[in-house]
Amino acid sequence: MNQSKAINLNSILSHKEKIINFLFFAIIFLSFVYVFFLHKAIANVVERESVVKETRVVSTRVSDLESKYFQVKNTISIELAHEKGFKDSDAISFISKKSLTAMVQHHEL
Repeated sequence: MNQSKAINLNSILSHKEKIINFLFFAIIFLSFVYVFFLHKAIANVVERESVVKETRVVSTRVSDLESKYFQVKNTISIELAHEKGFKDSDAISFISKKSLTAMVQHHEL
C-alpha cells in the first residue's frame, strides 16, 4: 500500500513540474499577446485621432466652398446673363415626361 502511494506521489510530482513549466510559458506567451494587442489598440486610437482631425479640416473646407457657392449663386441674375451675351428665346417649347407606369392606364392608379 505504501509502495503504491509512493508511486502515485512520484507521478504527481513529475506532472506538477510539467504543469508549472506549462503555466510559466503560458503566462509568458499571454503577456506577449497582451502587449501586442495593447500596442494595436493604442495605434488605432492614434490613427482615429488623425482621421478626426483630417475630417474637421475637410469639413471646414467644404463649408467654405458652400458659402462661396451661395455667394456666387446669389449674384447671378437675368441682367448678368444679358451682359454675358445670352438672349431671351423667341420659341418656347416644353418637354413632357412620359408616365413611369407603362402598363397601367392613368385612371387605374
